[in-house]
Amino acid sequence: MQIRTRLTLLFVLIAAGILAGVLCSVYFLFKKNTEDAFFHGLESKAEMTAQTALRGAVALNPLTNNWIAPDDDALPYQDNISIFNNAYERVFTVIPDAPPVTVKDLQDIYQKGEVHFKHYNLLVLGRKVNIISGISYVVVVEGYFDPTQLARLRNILMLSFFVGLILVALAGWYYAGQALAPVSRIVGEVECLQPADLSRRVETGVNQDEIGRLAETFNRLLDRVEEAFRMQRMFLSNVSHELRNPLTAIRTQLEVALQREREPAAYRQALQSVLDDVYALSEMEEELLQLARIYNDPQAIPFDLTRLDELLWQAKQQLQKRHLDYRARLEFSEMPVHEKALTIRANEALLLTAILNLMNNACKYSPDHQVLVRADFRDDGCHVVEVCDHGPGIPPEEQKLIFEPFFRSPRHLMVKGTGVGLSLVQSILVLHKIKLSVESPVFGGAVFRLVFPGVPYLGD
Repeated sequence: MQIRTRLTLLFVLIAAGILAGVLCSVYFLFKKNTEDAFFHGLESKAEMTAQTALRGAVALNPLTNNWIAPDDDALPYQDNISIFNNAYERVFTVIPDAPPVTVKDLQDIYQKGEVHFKHYNLLVLGRKVNIISGISYVVVVEGYFDPTQLARLRNILMLSFFVGLILVALAGWYYAGQALAPVSRIVGEVECLQPADLSRRVETGVNQDEIGRLAETFNRLLDRVEEAFRMQRMFLSNVSHELRNPLTAIRTQLEVALQREREPAAYRQALQSVLDDVYALSEMEEELLQLARIYNDPQAIPFDLTRLDELLWQAKQQLQKRHLDYRARLEFSEMPVHEKALTIRANEALLLTAILNLMNNACKYSPDHQVLVRADFRDDGCHVVEVCDHGPGIPPEEQKLIFEPFFRSPRHLMVKGTGVGLSLVQSILVLHKIKLSVESPVFGGAVFRLVFPGVPYLGD
């Protein structure tokens, strides 16, 4: 069932309940007021009869029982007045053939003083009256209550109810359509979106209501989808480019080596060059796999407790082991009062990769192949680690681009690299909620500053 139909039915049901309650209240209030007015007339007749027929009477003699009970529920007359003594005998009546009320009704009147009840098709008012001599009588006034007006009112109200429901259904259908029109428009606009053109956005409208916020949410989702598609296209394009160069170089070197017989030293040199290219491909493959792992399922990456100072020492050792000409110098501030403040929650392998990549880049672009790592350890866990190099620096316009996958500065095209390292670093640090900033002083060099989120040490 569509939302428009469901809203209309719900609107009709609610309106039907309210309308039925109002109309029933009108009917029963009118009926009660009419019956009260009718009984008020019977009260006037009873009072007048008591003052007239029982004025100064000492005792009234019972009448003979010459009444005839009707065959059905309808009496042949429309009103009557009767008087009964305390022995439940009728001593006065306007219509002698009228059947008297029952003894039970007379007993109720004697006990309660005044009773309203129904006698055949007539409404009855019975009232107990005491005369001067102390004798008690009961005056019974009967009258026919014409239900014609109530029936007409009931018919009018029922007709009004069904006509009102039809109008409510039409109005509900119309206004439900008007309310859902922006949603239908958004659905139509989203259905027209194609992967080839993700620059289009949903019209938010001028009203800042729920529909407008829904459209804004769609637009933010489309922004993320467009960015993902852009990154994917760029990623595929750059991967194909980066793979083509080393593969072309490998093929060319092998073809040249096989063109004629060469000295063993020449073959060794060719194989060494091919091996270097294979190492570069393997390094890029490893970085791409780690990057894909972070993007695909970051929740599945395990985190554990590790010491930051030991992690920095490991990065230094691995850097100098992989590159014998690279040197790393560590400068630590004063250690925290509590040793456990050095413990952070991280994925040790990934965070080690990020720090190692920063140190490797710093050595690569420094003329002396040296990197300075400064660490400021704090008791609240908000440690600051700075990786400093002595290279040519990073221009302001490139400081944001260096974290794009496969970005290579035109100034360093001759330097070997995959262009994935800094992108991987940023992804790892975002995963660990570590803030990364870059500074390039005017006198040269670059400083990569890492600020850890920090967890205050609470003691043992």
